Amino acid sequence: MSRYLAFLAVAVIAMVSFLGFQGKKSKDTPVYVFDDMDYQNKYKAQGENTFFADGRDARPPVAGTVARGNALEPSKVFSPNYRRTESLNPSFVTGKDAKGAFLVGFPAKSLATAKGELQDYAINDRVLEVGRGKFQIYCAVCHGLAADGNGIMKTRSKIEGDVAIVTIANLQAPIIRGYPNGQIFDVITNGKNTMMGYGDKLSPEERWAVVAYVRALQLSQNCPADLVPAAVKAQIK
Repeated sequence: MSRYLAFLAVAVIAMVSFLGFQGKKSKDTPVYVFDDMDYQNKYKAQGENTFFADGRDARPPVAGTVARGNALEPSKVFSPNYRRTESLNPSFVTGKDAKGAFLVGFPAKSLATAKGELQDYAINDRVLEVGRGKFQIYCAVCHGLAADGNGIMKTRSKIEGDVAIVTIANLQAPIIRGYPNGQIFDVITNGKNTMMGYGDKLSPEERWAVVAYVRALQLSQNCPADLVPAAVKAQIK
């Protein structure tokens, strides 16, 4: 009996020493008894592949391929009557009307639907708050918190002499205040001059929110006298 217990103890100690404890952290190369498919044969997206002429594993999509949904709702996306919401309201995602002209104001309809109908699009406190947050994350570094073109990147350009950064636009300039809303939306989406586009980082709703916040900043710095409250006018000397 004692021999059996001794053998069992040695076996347990050896097994624990070999396999280690579950969840143990170590910088040593792990010892695999079962690799759990960690080393399965597969092609990686950015890997090399001598089978193809371009030497890449990843294959480009077929010309003309258009994404159908986002793969989160396959039963809905592949139903016979499915239509992308963007196709119901292209102006909301392009900033242009049916004739290709920039929208002067904001879209009349949003991408939100209820009972199959597009809902009205309205600028409210929630939209402006979203615009403020996104503007301060993506825009203020160049255009400044007041949208006057005096962001930290302009300061950096003076120190480092980066000639490319002097193209930062002053969004308070009359020419930009005269842009139709759709044109500002288009610039946010696709970029302009040395500015990169943010269409891949901001949803259409977020881009329109930024447009609304830019208009609010422009109004704050160029407020017409007839919009100034009487109480404020009384304090101005």
